[in-house]
Order: sequence, then C-alpha cells, then structure tokens
Amino acid sequence: MKNFFIGLVLLAGSFQLTAQTKFTALSIKPEYPKQNGKLSFEYNKSYSPLIKAPGVDVVVYQFTKKGPVATEPVITKKGNLYAGTITLDSTASLVAFTFASGEEKDANGSKGYIIPVYNDKNIPVKNYYINAQALYGYMGESLLEIATDPAAGLAVLEEGIKQYPELKTDPSDFNNYLYALNRAKKKEAVPVINNELKAYELKGNLSEEGYNLLIQWYNRDKRKEKADSLTAAMKATFPNGTWVKNEAGMAFNKEKDPAKKLELYNAYIAKYPLTEDNKSTIDNFKYQLATAYLNAGDLKSYYEWAGKVNDRSMVARNNNSVAWKWAEEDIKLTDAKDMSLSATTFAKNEITKPTQKKPNSYTAKQWEEQRKSTYAMYGDTYAYILYKLGDYKTGYEYAKDAATIMKLKDAELNERYALLAEKVRPAAESKKLIEQFVKDGVATSGTKGALKSIYIKEKKSDAGFDTYLAALEATAKVNKRAAIVKSMINDDAPKFSLKDFEGKTVSLDELKGKVVIVDFWATWCGPCIASMPGMNKALTKYKDDPNVKFLFIDTWETVDNKLDNAKDFMTKKNYPFHVLMDMEDKTVGDFKVSGIPTKFVIDKEGKVRFKAVGFDGNDDELVDELSMMIELAGS
Repeated sequence: MKNFFIGLVLLAGSFQLTAQTKFTALSIKPEYPKQNGKLSFEYNKSYSPLIKAPGVDVVVYQFTKKGPVATEPVITKKGNLYAGTITLDSTASLVAFTFASGEEKDANGSKGYIIPVYNDKNIPVKNYYINAQALYGYMGESLLEIATDPAAGLAVLEEGIKQYPELKTDPSDFNNYLYALNRAKKKEAVPVINNELKAYELKGNLSEEGYNLLIQWYNRDKRKEKADSLTAAMKATFPNGTWVKNEAGMAFNKEKDPAKKLELYNAYIAKYPLTEDNKSTIDNFKYQLATAYLNAGDLKSYYEWAGKVNDRSMVARNNNSVAWKWAEEDIKLTDAKDMSLSATTFAKNEITKPTQKKPNSYTAKQWEEQRKSTYAMYGDTYAYILYKLGDYKTGYEYAKDAATIMKLKDAELNERYALLAEKVRPAAESKKLIEQFVKDGVATSGTKGALKSIYIKEKKSDAGFDTYLAALEATAKVNKRAAIVKSMINDDAPKFSLKDFEGKTVSLDELKGKVVIVDFWATWCGPCIASMPGMNKALTKYKDDPNVKFLFIDTWETVDNKLDNAKDFMTKKNYPFHVLMDMEDKTVGDFKVSGIPTKFVIDKEGKVRFKAVGFDGNDDELVDELSMMIELAGS
C-alpha cells in the first residue's frame, strides 16, 4: 500500500502573552509554573464541548529541549471534573493540554490550552516564545488542533524579543524570527528581512553558524553574488569549519553512480570516523548506497548495503515502497515478494517487540497505533503482490489483517481484502463482506468489481447489477451527505488575483455566481499528484456545467522558474487543469493552508463552504464527496 497524507504540515493559533492565561474549562496551580516544579490541573467538562462525552482522555505536552514530549498523567475523576498533577522537566518552556473523547476534541475554540513556564521573576522563560511561535506559526494544528495564525506567531516572538533581545543575536533564534516574519508578512516581509540581515552582518564577529544563516537567506532571495561573497569569507575565517564536512556530505548526497558514491563514502569515513554524533549520518549514507545500487539494478549489492543499515525501519519502508512500485508496474514480482515479506515481517514484529524508540511526542496509545498501521500498510502490499502471483490463500490472511487493523474503514485496504475474499471464501460470505463495504461507503471501484464478479457467477448475467449496486450505495450516500453537511462552514473566501499559464489574470471576484473549487498543489507534493486522477474525473463530470469552475493553484514551489516548472509538469501529466501561479505564496497564506493538497469549495456568494485537506488514495470517494460539496454549495 502507498500511504497518502498531505505534502506538508504547517500548524498554529491565537495567543496571550506574558499574563497568565485563563480558561473556562481548565484551571491550573500554581499560577506561574516553574521548571522542575509541580503543575496541578483541573478540567471541568461541563464547560466544554465534551460535556456529553462519557469520558475524557487527557494528554499534556511539555515543550523541552527534546521538542514536545507527551505526558499521560494519572487522572482523578469526580463527576465532570478531571484532575491531575505533572512534574515539569528542567528544560520545559511551554505546556499544552489536549482533551478528547474518541474523535471529538476540545481545543478551546481552536485557540488551544497553552501555558507558559515562568522564571523566578514570573516572566515566561526565553524558549517559551520560540516554542509558542512555532505552535502558532507552523506546527500546532495536527498536534493540538489549533487554528493557523502566522501573525500570532510573529507577535508572540516579537513580545519575547522585548524580554530577551538575544533572540535576535543567536543565529538559530534569529533564523526563527526571520521565518516568522516571512510567514506572517509574505512579500511585504522582504525589505524588513533584508534590513535585519544587514544589521546582523554589520555587528561583525560572525560565527560559522551566523555566516550560514546569512548565506541561506541571500540564496533564498536569489542574491547569489552576495551569498558567494559571504561563503568565501566564511571559508577563509573558518578553514577547518563544519562546512568542510558538510560539503563532503553534500557531494556524497548528489552522486548517483554507486561506484563513485562508494569512493566518496570511504573517503568520508576515513576522514570522519564513526562517533556517537555522526552515527545517524553514516547510517543514512549506507542507506543511500543501498538505494543507489538498487537504482542501478544491482539487487545483490542493495541487499548487502541494506543489511549494514542500523535503522531497520528505514530499510523496511524502502522495501515496501519499491515492492509496491514493482507490483503496480507488474514487474519483478518475485523480487517484490521477497522485499515486501521482509518489510511486513519487520513491521509485524515491531508491534509486540519494538526495536524502535517511542517518539517523544507520541502517547503510548498513538505509538502502538502507528506500529499497527505500519504493519497494515506493509501487509497490504504483500497481499497485493501475492494476489498478482496467484497465491490467494496466503494473501487473504494478510489482507484481512491489514483491513481489520484499520477497522475496515480504509477503502484501499478493503479492496485487497475483497478481491482475495472473492477468490478463497464462500461466495455468500465474501458477498456479505463486500456489500457491507459498499453500504459503509468504504468501497473502491475495484471492490465493487469483485462484487460484480460474485453477482455474475450467482445470476449468470450482469443484468440488474447496477440497480442492485445503487440500492447498496444509497445508505452510504445518505450517511456521507449527513457528514458533509455537518462539516459545512461559512467563511469569507480570501480575494485573489493570479495569473495562469497564458499570463491571463484570474480573480475570485470575476467568478462570483459560480461554485469555485480551489485546489492548492505543488509539483513536488506526492499526495497532490496522487489526487489528480480523481480531480480530473471530477473536472470531467462538471466540464459542461457553466456554474462550476475548477482552479488549481500551484504554490510553495522552491525552483527558480516556477512557471516553466509547472508548465512542464502539466505537459507531462497531460491534465487539462486551469492552473494559477501563486508566485509569492501569498494566496496559500491568505487561505491559511496548513498542508497540501488542500481543496476549498466556494459558493456563488464568495463564501468558503468546505475545506478538505490531504488525500486518502480513493479516487471514487474523492469524486463523490466533491460532488456532494458542489451540490450543497450551489443550492
């Protein structure tokens, strides 16, 4: 199975500054929590959206030098009150609470439950402002489900700079500030950033990290001459600096030929022997060597080098990806089977005896679910290959495992389960299974095809199948429509005027009176590309409807010539999409997009009625859901 997510995740929300934050449903003690100290809390679900929930799960995230660390406190429950106490880490700078009951969550009206950690003067510690800016500006939506607000991220960091001027001196912190400026102000930030860079350089006595910061930003602004001048100065000032090692690493990364890559690898480890600090880098080099041999068709050398990689999860992930690709292309199926079995066996063992360390930001439950999900994904690939090889009985067991782990809600995994069930299970049993998939709205066209095969065998004809299928789909459509209606919003759509491939300016205002579908995408975004066949089906469905307009906005590109890059992409893919160019990434920011692909359905009055993020791999479901959204937005 290929896993489709969003191409990039950015996250954020609203904020309060140095004053102690007050919440309706949450109270804490002490008022000004300190590092190494205790923090007690009480959550009253009577004052929250979870008031009718049977129970509440509480997770507390401490933001430390290790990043966000998930804590699952012992909870004392009394009626609607949930109380607990945690000990703050010695490097904690910010505490964030999440409250949930199943899929329902309380995110404090999308503002989040965010609390600073204070110093002895009851002022938030310095790193609070860094971490709060990150949450509000680009990394809080998936973790805390708080609203994206880059302006809030910049404001909280600027407040921190007043308290801690060194936030504009340390290269890492200063870099955060520049990125916060860029996220919040977009094109308007350019002169401000340039002035900041000049002032930073004029201070003199630059560290190597300081030089690198300036070089990065001048390159980003395509000021190559200035960047090259600073690079030369850095190398002269630090002749034995880390840049020497970095350049050796970059040369290795760029090389594609495995023989030349091996020479560079040997030279690197001769000069920089294995240490605790560089072991992950060298492990990655071994992995790169393995994939270079694989790309060159040398499977024996691939296995040799893959066997030397310590991070077995990385090898398993690659094995699964390559095996799926070969299976899709219907090539090297025996080799694909071996690779897939290796990945699947690894993932299955990780469920009960994990060799990988739990990520700090995961709860124990989240980590277990991730390991099971990985096994489901790899097991589905193996089942797919076995199906192609005709080993239906073995494939069925893996497909059943995979689909069941995902609670029979993943349409792509259900497809493999259905196809193999149709081959090895009694017709009545597999028919009942697939009918339920259709009724639940988790059936792909392939799954429906398996049902049609059973129907034909039973009826000796396909006569009446369409009516039979429509009756099964009716329930799913009713439920799906109800869920979509529940997800309707009513926000003003940000105005935009962007040029298309021919240089014609297209504005949202000129499309008033039409239902407009806006799809944010990028040429580098795998899930965006994966969703395009489904989007093309939807476009074809509405191609003769003058009241529906599809716009595909290319954004977040980093290449020099964005227009030619997008044109070349569309020419190769041969999609008839009306593409607009978000050259400055302003429109994507105005829409507060946190990851791509993101699609918006805008009604005839210019109101955003629906927002959909990511792609799950099911073209049929994409078309059905989008069709319902268009219908509702146009009514």
